[in-house]
Amino acid sequence: MSASGCTNMGRGAACSSSHPPPTADASAYASHLSRRQWLRRCAACALGTVVATGSSAIALTGCRGEQDTLTVAWHPWPGYAPLQLAHSLGWWADQPLRRLATGSASESLALLRDGRAQAAALTLDEVLGAHATGLALRVVGVLDVSEGADVVLSRPERSTPGQWRGVRLGHEAGAVGELMASAWLAAVGLRHDEVRMIYATVDQHEAIWMRGDVDVLVTFEPVATRLQQRGAVRIFDSRMLARDTAIVDVLAAHPRALRAHAAAGRTLLRQCFAAQRHLHALPVDSAYRLAPWLDLPRETLWTAFRGLRLADWADNRDWLVGPPPRLPDAASALTRVMHANGLLPAAEVPQGLMATDWLPLEVPA
Repeated sequence: MSASGCTNMGRGAACSSSHPPPTADASAYASHLSRRQWLRRCAACALGTVVATGSSAIALTGCRGEQDTLTVAWHPWPGYAPLQLAHSLGWWADQPLRRLATGSASESLALLRDGRAQAAALTLDEVLGAHATGLALRVVGVLDVSEGADVVLSRPERSTPGQWRGVRLGHEAGAVGELMASAWLAAVGLRHDEVRMIYATVDQHEAIWMRGDVDVLVTFEPVATRLQQRGAVRIFDSRMLARDTAIVDVLAAHPRALRAHAAAGRTLLRQCFAAQRHLHALPVDSAYRLAPWLDLPRETLWTAFRGLRLADWADNRDWLVGPPPRLPDAASALTRVMHANGLLPAAEVPQGLMATDWLPLEVPA
């Protein structure tokens, strides 16, 4: 793939009016959102208890019927912090909403396929990939946009261009990992056959790095911060991707859930926006709630938000309503890149990819 083509890869497009993450110290607040980490704790909700076993979740239903409840799946990643905060603050206690904790996007997708969840936090490319396999999800909200949160790290002794041919390149086999790997290779003028690909899920990234199994690693926060503290060198990130393609995290839902859970869906998005305000207004309380979930110390939590932009209500209107909405163009650029890399059978944006049914018409109070 040409260098110009590869620059269309990734999640780098920016939201029109995003705000920096909260921090008690403004200088400490240039931070990335972290992505997928194994859950360390169980979450109790008023409708039942979600017991996390390993990286899977078992829901023990409460008194409200499951058919009346909107079940939402997400895994630990700073971009999903508003979802986590809304749940942690107890706002779901009297609402027909239920959380399913997962350890990865793959688990969330499996729950959607099995009908055990009606909505989930995913990346846009994961939604496009789901469509290609017959799971026709609708994007009902934009959660965050990566502006440096997805990175390529190298060992200090392999941090210059002349040392990259023949490296062992670690990354996830999913779309974001493939796209970031391809973007970096094209940017530095290397072909795929000039490096050795090592596939590993994010929960394995620190282990393969510490064992010396890889020379270069595509990863994301908070893993990136922890590895850089151990000497890893950042050589590429999503800020270097073209503006017309976004590595963006979204809230996706089953089409049948749009009407079946319309009231709960609207409540869910309103609470996400309210949780963003809580995060900015009460950073200390937010850090206490989010640090265990992200498996990060409270004092360094906000560094995990570096390079990530949370999407507020105005951003969501920009992406989903416009005029014109930004999501179709971003999806179109992303499908072309994914198709070129063998991740989609065709470079076509699915019909009815997005829906505004749950998005508030006016700025939430």
